[in-house]
Amino acid sequence: MHPILFKIGSFELHTWGASFAVCILVGTWIAMKRAKKFNLDQAAILDMTLVIVIASVVGSRFWYVVFHLDEFRGHWFDIINPVHDGYFGIAGLSMMGGVAFAVLAALGFALIKKIDFRVLGDAVAPCFLLGAGLQRLFGCHLNGCCFGSPTDSPLGIVFPPGSVAGSVFPGVPLWPAQLFAAALGIIGFILILLLDRKHSFAGYTMWLVLAYYALDRFIVDQFRYYEEAQILYQGGGITINVNHFILFALFAVSAGFWINGRIKSAKNTHKP
Repeated sequence: MHPILFKIGSFELHTWGASFAVCILVGTWIAMKRAKKFNLDQAAILDMTLVIVIASVVGSRFWYVVFHLDEFRGHWFDIINPVHDGYFGIAGLSMMGGVAFAVLAALGFALIKKIDFRVLGDAVAPCFLLGAGLQRLFGCHLNGCCFGSPTDSPLGIVFPPGSVAGSVFPGVPLWPAQLFAAALGIIGFILILLLDRKHSFAGYTMWLVLAYYALDRFIVDQFRYYEEAQILYQGGGITINVNHFILFALFAVSAGFWINGRIKSAKNTHKP
């Protein structure tokens, strides 16, 4: 556990924030390299990166606040206040809201810039899986957040008392949900790049990434800890929570568009 990379006086560099910044830089660099393949202006990739980062943070905060209203009752300004007890930053983000807002922001950006949203997505989407995987590993795991539920499995990890997970479940082995998410994200990135070699229509890669992420996150959520207010159903080894509304819709839409694109591509290929 290394929630703080280093401290100089009162200044602390937190692992989660540093990891987030590095993931953005790495993802942007890869996306700009891929932009050439899809005949996209690299400047547009940079502009969209800024839009997506802002949208993802706002969306993540919004989704967290919606399900933790009691935490802010009576001091609503703390929802957007980045300074708490001398610490700069906003604690309390939920990734699903960030994903939804980021997709909508990217769509809006593409419409304003008159760029084909599907082509833009093909260039950028794989970077999301890599970034999500690396962030879970170097951000969430080292920070002790986004932790798993209690388990008797030998894979269980006991987090130290100073961490978020250790505070909620002191001395209790938890599923290493962050490591599962990290592995699926990195594996997904490699798999998508291999499938991308058979790119045959606009949106091919983007829809694959979004569908994969929906499955990826659903699997990880079976091991993650969620508060009772967020759980809609639990039984038979399956957990359904509030995030799954977005995940089910994301998978259905993405799979539908990918299959439709594949069918049209095959028809065009066989035209005399």
